[in-house]
Order: sequence, then C-alpha cells, then structure tokens
Amino acid sequence: MDNESTSGDRVDFPTFKIEDKELPIMLCGSAPFVGIGQFGFRAFEYRVRFYNHPDNMADIFVHFVKQGCKGAHVLCFDNILKAVKMAYDVEPFPIAASLNVKDIALQLKKLSMLKTVLVFVHPSQTDSLNRELLRGITKEIRDAGMIPGLATNAPGTSIPVLDTIDIDFSAYLTSINKEGKYMVPSRKVALETIKSTEKKVVAENPLPGKIPPEEGLPFVMEHCDSFSMGFTEKDQIDDIYKILEHVMNVV
Repeated sequence: MDNESTSGDRVDFPTFKIEDKELPIMLCGSAPFVGIGQFGFRAFEYRVRFYNHPDNMADIFVHFVKQGCKGAHVLCFDNILKAVKMAYDVEPFPIAASLNVKDIALQLKKLSMLKTVLVFVHPSQTDSLNRELLRGITKEIRDAGMIPGLATNAPGTSIPVLDTIDIDFSAYLTSINKEGKYMVPSRKVALETIKSTEKKVVAENPLPGKIPPEEGLPFVMEHCDSFSMGFTEKDQIDDIYKILEHVMNVV
C-alpha cells in the first residue's frame, strides 16, 4: 500500500494518510499495559507494573515516539489516557484509540482532549454487523471531530459485509500476522478480504508466538497501512526500530 514519508529523530519512517490526517507506519500499542489474557502468566505482572503506574506507561510512549514513529494505539482506559497526557509533557503525538463497549460519549469526550486522529469501534459491536448500531457509533465519533474506524476479530467474514453497508468509516483494525493467528476464519480468507477493501488497514497482533521480527514485520507491512505493537521494555523498542530500518532499506 502507498505510504508517505515524514521525518523522525533517527530516520524517515513512512506514514499513511487517512482523510486529512497522518499516522506512522508503526504505532506504540497499549495491550500489555492492561494485562489482557493473551500474555498468559505475565498478564498480571504487566497490569501491576504498568496500568497501576501511568508514569511507567508514559515512559514507554515517550521512548517509542522519540525513535521516530510519532504515534500510539491506545485502549480507552482511564490510566492509559492519563499516561498519554503525561507523555505529552515531553512530546505530543497523534493517537488512534479503541473504544470500550459502554459509556462511548464519555470516552469520546476524554479522547477529544488528546491528539486523537482515529477511533475504532469495539470488535464485538463491529462483528455484530448491526447497521443501525454501527451508524450511530460512527456518527458519534465523527461528531466528536475524529475519524471513525471499525475493529474486527473476524476480518474474513465481517469485512466483505461491512464494505457493502453505507457506514461512515475510513479504516479497519484487525489481526495480521504470518502465522494467521486470530485471523478468522483463516489467514488466506482474511488476507483476501483485506486486499480487496478500499479502507485503510491497521494491523494488530503482528508478532504472536515465536515469529522472528525479521520474518514477521515484512509480511505484516505488505498487507497493511500501519501496525500496532506493544512493548514492556525500552530495549524491545530499540530492537524493533533497528529491524524496521533494515526492512525499509531492503524493500
């Protein structure tokens, strides 16, 4: 997919344009901070270490954006939004956000006080394929001054339907990775639907399991406009940036 360039602190990392805004090809994710189940026995440790301490989350955000990709993908939880505000004291950056199911108006009010570019509807609501529900939520997002997007846990089945419905949105958030993990109903079908859509695509779960970044990142970048990756250590960020630089120099 076509990308535009923007200057970073280390190198010119690509960005993608969504409507009249731009986001970087790589976003700093926030999933580890809330300790979701996919992190196994480390989930509780991550939640205690990060979600209970916004300054630790802010430290990761700041280190990430200083390397050159100016942007983050945040889950709409109070302490994560607090961490973004703390990071803004060092350097403001645009964000994409994922909504929770309840209290959407309140979440949007909080997101409007940040540099929020893109807001994704929760996948359980997206995958319900309820037109009126989705039209209502995307209108709320648009009325709040942000670009609506749809997150889906079933790209292979939901995207073909959503692309035919008259809903105001400009991007999908979905899992893309070389293993095909979380790519419902299969990697092949999901990739076919992702390739066929005219919407922008932001990938999550780019490196599940033990996929080496040197192999996994080129695959993900081939199929999306941007990808979100969570970090718990600064040296992880440094390592991924080195690999991203290498991938960009090869392709």
